[in-house]
Amino acid sequence: MPAQDKSIFVVTFPLKTEKWQEDRIDKMLRMLTVWYNDKQNVLLSRYIHLSHSTEFKEAKNKGKRDFATFMQENGFSKFGIEKVFADATLSKSVTNEQMVEHGINSKIIQELAHRAWSAWEKKLFGQGKFIRTDNIVDTMKSRRLGDSITGFSYSLKDFTLTMFANKPHRHELFTIPFEVNRDSEYELFALAQEVRNIAITRKEIRGKHKYYVQFSFAGTPYNKGRHLGTGVVGIDPGPSKIAIVSDDAIKIIPLAASIADDEHTTARLRRKLDRSRRITNPQMYNEDGTNKKGERQRVFSHHYLTTKALLADRQRKLAEKRKIAHNELANEVLTMGNEFRVENNNFRSMQARSKETTKNTKGKNNSKKRFGKSLANRAPSEFLTILENKVHQYENGVYVDIPTPTACTQYDFTSGEFTKHELKERTITTSDGTQHDRDALAAFNMKFVQVEKVAGKKKVEKSKDNFDNESMAAFYPRFCQMENEM
Repeated sequence: MPAQDKSIFVVTFPLKTEKWQEDRIDKMLRMLTVWYNDKQNVLLSRYIHLSHSTEFKEAKNKGKRDFATFMQENGFSKFGIEKVFADATLSKSVTNEQMVEHGINSKIIQELAHRAWSAWEKKLFGQGKFIRTDNIVDTMKSRRLGDSITGFSYSLKDFTLTMFANKPHRHELFTIPFEVNRDSEYELFALAQEVRNIAITRKEIRGKHKYYVQFSFAGTPYNKGRHLGTGVVGIDPGPSKIAIVSDDAIKIIPLAASIADDEHTTARLRRKLDRSRRITNPQMYNEDGTNKKGERQRVFSHHYLTTKALLADRQRKLAEKRKIAHNELANEVLTMGNEFRVENNNFRSMQARSKETTKNTKGKNNSKKRFGKSLANRAPSEFLTILENKVHQYENGVYVDIPTPTACTQYDFTSGEFTKHELKERTITTSDGTQHDRDALAAFNMKFVQVEKVAGKKKVEKSKDNFDNESMAAFYPRFCQMENEM
């Protein structure tokens, strides 16, 4: 199958559920939650036992490839975890017969295993630290098998979704209509495409559960008449804003500028949760108010749950508004060119507190906080993901990650030198005596990186040969002019 045929996009439709249908879906999700956490407990026990072995430590010291091979041999791979999830004898609270009777088929379990493998992959080879065994499963998903999607049937004439169970005999569990905006060209276009898989998902909105169906369609989503620009665009993303340099413009744009989280209200709700937790769960705390290791919350009062729902709804609204703002900005950036070169910043490391203790002029310790709040409110990584997905929807769209060691912020092409700058230096003077905005200059350098020399390489050395210096010199007067007009 050609690579372009593997692309999919997801469209979500609200379900018009009745109370008994919601109860049945809730029961299925509770069973999946128990099944998922039981299997994660089994895998975690195996991992802990394995991590104490000499072979584990030797494989980890040899390198990522040898460690991956060792873990695969011991069942920690995508297919190994699928095997664990398919083994009904490893679940303590729910039997396989109960699962099948309630319409939970092997494909739904397989999708659950893929979710577990995603968590383990981050733990073993990424930046994940913990494997949670108290997850709540809010989605059940099934894939296409042959000409049908296992366990699901749908009608695009009546806009209904039906779910079946195959044992003790094939029978219908429920048929639920879903809402389609008949005036939306986007939705009507999507429903005309091939359906790859279906998921029923549950979301908590204003303290109540709402139910949706997610269709994954083959191909790319409906184009609302948008077109890519032409030319190479350099993008320097930061924790709260991005700098963009194209052939015709320089822009420094705040991310999600319209999102103003009321931090005081959020902090007040969190303090209220903490007070309630301390009053109703005194066993969790020492006499000095610190947490006892290993103790967990057992009592959840009515006021606690109400406050928690209020806080969750605030965060949900902010996330939705932020996503809309990111999509609008991405659509604007797409008109500036067709090849986007973006510095591959490690935003996760920016969240961490500083390890070095410094003092101010009065001799007091400076705060060790870095960019955690900005990253939480602005979500630059989410914006870059949205931009990359949109770029790949166009045949001539190119998205390139530029490794951070290329040091675009440090490079001065007028002298061919690399100079480190402190974070507080927001303007940089090049060797020709011209002052430039730090972020705009980095995006300018990004635009002229020689992609074939740095993209996709694990180790990149700082070198002026990584840049197209001749093209930089030719474009530089235009860059200075556009910067003065900002």
